[in-house]
Amino acid sequence: MAKTDKYFWVKKQDDGTTKIGISATGVDELGQINFIDLPDSGTTLTVDGEFISVEAEKAVTDIPSPVAGKVVTVNPDLSSSTDTLNSGNEEDRWIMIVK
Repeated sequence: MAKTDKYFWVKKQDDGTTKIGISATGVDELGQINFIDLPDSGTTLTVDGEFISVEAEKAVTDIPSPVAGKVVTVNPDLSSSTDTLNSGNEEDRWIMIVK
């Protein structure tokens, strides 16, 4: 798992896709995440382009994309709750998969 900046980790998957999640440092910097606005599946991302909007304890901010590609899927758990983003397990804090 590679850290791309202070907010994210990226992990190449065996099928050629890339999983993106929030790092422990990102959680520390933002505080408890209360809301996240995610792109739809099929959206094309560019490095440093529009990615996600986050409402958190310490900040309300738009965060640029750490990678380029097309969104394959977003974490379905995030549509109803941000609890997994505030968990202690970094692997559980995945946001989306891109190709």
